[in-house]
Amino acid sequence: MKIPQAQQIIDRIRREIEPTATRAANGVKYLSGADFATPQPTPRDLVWHQGKVELWRYRNDDGIKHGPPVLLMLGLVSRSSLFDLYEKASLVRALRDSGFDVFVLNWGTADAGDAKNTLETYVDKYIPRAIRALVQSAGTDDCTLVGYCMGGNLALLALASHPELPVANLVTMATAVDWDQMQAQVDPLRAPSVSPEWFTDDSGCVPGEVIAQFFQIRRPTADLTQLVNLIENLDNPSYIAGHQAIARWTSDHVPMPRGVARQVLDQWLRQNAFTTGRLTLNGQPVDLRAITCPIMAVLTARDEVVPPDAARPIRDVVGSADVEILELDAGHIGLAVGRSAHKILYPRLIEWLVQHGYPKDN
Repeated sequence: MKIPQAQQIIDRIRREIEPTATRAANGVKYLSGADFATPQPTPRDLVWHQGKVELWRYRNDDGIKHGPPVLLMLGLVSRSSLFDLYEKASLVRALRDSGFDVFVLNWGTADAGDAKNTLETYVDKYIPRAIRALVQSAGTDDCTLVGYCMGGNLALLALASHPELPVANLVTMATAVDWDQMQAQVDPLRAPSVSPEWFTDDSGCVPGEVIAQFFQIRRPTADLTQLVNLIENLDNPSYIAGHQAIARWTSDHVPMPRGVARQVLDQWLRQNAFTTGRLTLNGQPVDLRAITCPIMAVLTARDEVVPPDAARPIRDVVGSADVEILELDAGHIGLAVGRSAHKILYPRLIEWLVQHGYPKDN
């Protein structure tokens, strides 16, 4: 039966209007604060804390099949929510669903009470205590430590300074070891006249907004580009959810204690100490060659924060004979939550962890 011409016209108008109506409705919902992507959706339990630092364990109802347990750790200036950004982009879920016991270390938000904290506060105090709490909670002898960005630097310092820590494997993700390869961010801060006090607020910490500007130097038009992409995809709820989750995380950096900022500025940025061998803690040399456990170093070809040439030399500074470099075609955040993460990183990381682990009896 032929559809009357009038009905054909009505159907065509409806097909034209519906996408526009959807885009308008989604735009209004987004601007009004509607939740397209619930943050940190994976069930978890607090198993240890000291001060603001927290250790979270993620529930695994399907059973733990592989060991050792995995501890995910970001740097001091980023929210640990990146590891469980939202339901469709969660490294935590990928590892949990593959049968691993997953933990995340959360630093909390630094304030005036933390302004005098130094790298030693975290490397000598919080990280070792959190790792010991983890193995006790998991009932294992050791764990795998995964450090993302600055979290990888803290992991390197902790393992080199405390070789007795029960860490079987190390994974670094977008972690800079050669700061000479980050000239756009680093060079303006290397002048002797530059002081952390220039950037601190009344709390004695470097505000999160200043940290965000440091990361944005490499991509000054990123926010505008993301806005244009959002507008073009307002009819795609999945895209909106991903955009909202990433925008929420990137706009919420954590203040850095002045004491830590001073050490990072002097040793990491000015002395390039991870590659020149000038690292010190408590006035004593830190030798990265003391790290002999298996290492996977993940870096990204399009990293706007840590260029691949800044991360790649890790093999040259550690003492491990088992170092695998995995390079992805992704950006700094896409490394953990983008398409490359789902297609390449998650499967390859899980494969590596299984190869460097053992079956877990429940």
